[in-house]
Amino acid sequence: MKKVSFFLALLIFCSFFIVTGQAAVIGEPDFAVSAEGVYLYNLDTDTLIYEKNSEKSMYPASLTKIMTCILALENVDDLDEEMVTYSNAVQDYLYRYQYVEGNGEVSKGGLMAGEELPMRQLLYALMLPSANEAAMIIAEHLGGSQGDFADMMNARAKELGATGTNFVNSNGLFDASHVTTPKDMFLLTRHAMELPGFMDIVSTTKHTYGPTNLHTELVWNTTNHMMLESSKYYYPALKGVKTGTLPDSGRCFVSTATRDGFTYLLVVMNAPYIGEDGKVLDDQMAFVETKQLYDWVFDTFRRKALVEKGKLVPEVPLRLSLDKDFLQVMVAERFTALVPKDIEPSSVTLKYNIPESVDAPVKKFDHIGTATLVLAGEEIGEVELLAAESVPASKLLVILEKIKSVLSSFWFKFAVIFVILLILFYLIMTILHNRGKKSGGYRPRRRL
Repeated sequence: MKKVSFFLALLIFCSFFIVTGQAAVIGEPDFAVSAEGVYLYNLDTDTLIYEKNSEKSMYPASLTKIMTCILALENVDDLDEEMVTYSNAVQDYLYRYQYVEGNGEVSKGGLMAGEELPMRQLLYALMLPSANEAAMIIAEHLGGSQGDFADMMNARAKELGATGTNFVNSNGLFDASHVTTPKDMFLLTRHAMELPGFMDIVSTTKHTYGPTNLHTELVWNTTNHMMLESSKYYYPALKGVKTGTLPDSGRCFVSTATRDGFTYLLVVMNAPYIGEDGKVLDDQMAFVETKQLYDWVFDTFRRKALVEKGKLVPEVPLRLSLDKDFLQVMVAERFTALVPKDIEPSSVTLKYNIPESVDAPVKKFDHIGTATLVLAGEEIGEVELLAAESVPASKLLVILEKIKSVLSSFWFKFAVIFVILLILFYLIMTILHNRGKKSGGYRPRRRL
């Protein structure tokens, strides 16, 4: 049974292994994933574990607010001191959108036109209850207008590598041109996680602020029920990041989870929202599939040492030494990788990239070459190979080698040929001179 389990793990591992700039392992869950787009990435090892339609255009809904939050964090020097006012223009837009255009209620943070809040508090309203007015207030404050802020969003997204993204607004309300990809959302979120304050905000389940000029107290609760102990979706290892839901986008969710020393970032987009009967599904399927994917990846993958530091590899022929004919070679550093837990180091073979021979003298730890790690025909990494010993050179053999080198060099051969040509030229000229003397003969002078 163990052999069968190992074979299956190896087959899964190798069937989905690819190289994308850096080694990346892609696995396949043992269950059906109904979400249209998925991107699951291990942040500790920079390893892509699983993806589905990762570069396909999709509607992000309120995942958009991650980008809005990024620009606020990057462009405001003091989040607590910079005061922002809710304008009548934003309030009027949302009123028309909901009631005049008939789009229905959208998520809000309970703010009122004319209300003044520090930027940090707007970010809590933006990321916890997914307040659409908070997004537009931030956009107006930083961009001057909603359109100009969308331009800022797109420019920054491109700088961060999100080339499949086009933002039209700051909050994710539906627009056919407002699209991104699961991979782009991963890139944006990974960057956001590096910004001071971001994880503090998105890891909060409930935030209270007040008083303001219009409220005694404001209370915001997260839409991320996977962080709530009272929820059936609660997942202790999970923190943040953002939910998003629209009829056209389905259920979307970006999250991060840490367990057993590993941290993953997971993007789930367009999970089922409306059932075949046209009614909203009872289960929040982005949460359901997020839990399934995290359970699978935490249970399946382990970081393993596939090659140990100091491991001796086949010897290399050694020249210019009277004491040894072969040099011992070893691996420079331990090589670890995230692999299915059933994969054993003995499954890895080494493909050596070393010279046909090495000349003495050699010092221990001198670079000799490299070895490529191969698992079932797929290259998964590379290690440096070093000399495992010091070997002195034979002075006599070195001198003979230098003589041989000189004798076989181009300039030596050129000099020999040049000397031979000079000798031939001299002989030819001598012969011609002697022939000239003989043909002329000797004639004594007449006496007068």
